[in-house]
Amino acid sequence: MIQTIEIFYSFQCPYCYLAIDRLSQIENKYDVKVLWQPFSAKAAGHSHQSVNSSPERASYIREDVVRIAKKQNMPLVMKSDWPENEFDPEKSIRGAVVAADLGIILEYNIKMFDRWWGECENPNDQGFFIQLSDELDIDPNEFAGRISTHDTRERVRGFYKRGRKLQVFDVPMIVIGEERFYGLDRIEAAEERLDSLGVRKPSWA
Repeated sequence: MIQTIEIFYSFQCPYCYLAIDRLSQIENKYDVKVLWQPFSAKAAGHSHQSVNSSPERASYIREDVVRIAKKQNMPLVMKSDWPENEFDPEKSIRGAVVAADLGIILEYNIKMFDRWWGECENPNDQGFFIQLSDELDIDPNEFAGRISTHDTRERVRGFYKRGRKLQVFDVPMIVIGEERFYGLDRIEAAEERLDSLGVRKPSWA
């Protein structure tokens, strides 16, 4: 039986952007099925206290992600007033739900993170999803229609509820069975756990 793992993430989180390359390789390296679970209290319609709310913590995160992005040679353009006035994630999160249905979730996630954090483009600007749809080779009108349905909105709430049930408190978080691995620096530990389960693909695969 193929091992299923869940990756909880949010486009609001700069650490998820910095982790996306490594996270996207898990399915290539291991015989697992990855469930990408977009997780956002704001997108799910819940009030929440941001973990980045204190000025000291926000200042540290800005410093830290710049340092990591430079080390990983990744472009990073942050809003000057982040996180106080971050981009509204709701439409992007709903887009991820639809992208998964279309079988393009990984491509969608990579492009969304690149635009959000690599170029500081507002996903709610007019034309953003038209350009993104063109890059993904999908019909923008159909995509926009599916993003706006009641079913899609309910599924966003469902992802958030599932995360809370699994005690997801922040992202990025990898869930393997009943074990949680939180943060950019715990991806290696998650891979070690998968190695212990014997699901690494042979080098010739």
